[in-house]
Amino acid sequence: MSPDPIQLRSLRDIRVAVIHPDDEDARVLCEQLRRFGCRVTALWPEPNHLPEGTEAVFFSIQSERDAAHPWLAGSSHAVLIALLAYENPAVLEAAAAANVHGVLPKPIRPFGVLATLYVARMLFRYEERLLNRIAKLDETLRTRRIVERAMKILATRQGISEDEAYAIIRREAMRKQLPVSSMAESIVHAEAIYGLSLIHISEPTRPERI
Repeated sequence: MSPDPIQLRSLRDIRVAVIHPDDEDARVLCEQLRRFGCRVTALWPEPNHLPEGTEAVFFSIQSERDAAHPWLAGSSHAVLIALLAYENPAVLEAAAAANVHGVLPKPIRPFGVLATLYVARMLFRYEERLLNRIAKLDETLRTRRIVERAMKILATRQGISEDEAYAIIRREAMRKQLPVSSMAESIVHAEAIYGLSLIHISEPTRPERI
């Protein structure tokens, strides 16, 4: 999986917050962003929460004391770009602690703003896809463990193989119009709380001996 290029025109009309003292750097940055077509909101002092719908944030980090930003807790859906006046280890560590997607050195110049925003947004989208994929893999693993646990419970309780137990779980799930994972989870919970007595599992059909 690799980052997908984004169209430059997709940067137009995005909602950008600039969290920076009202000075020349803030003025140059806001003007350049508006020149691209971004909808810019300048904020200072730092807000407790970002404006609703904010898609990108340019914010100042002056020292290691700037690592704690009250609005960061609600910034999981926004591209984060740090504005750095220094490159000392403490400032860089503060930027890393904020999990930024890009940095822009100060004093701010018009050149480089678009490139920084473009690359940072591309990395943000890549990170989003990775996190979604990890979440799906985690859920798949959790579901598999529950199904395996339910299979062992039925196999032990009814003296059958785990393959037969899975066939029973699948059949019962279809009969009750439930996902296999939900049926398995109900078996595991019933075993833990009631010893399986409240979950009705029909006996497996065994072939008649001739």
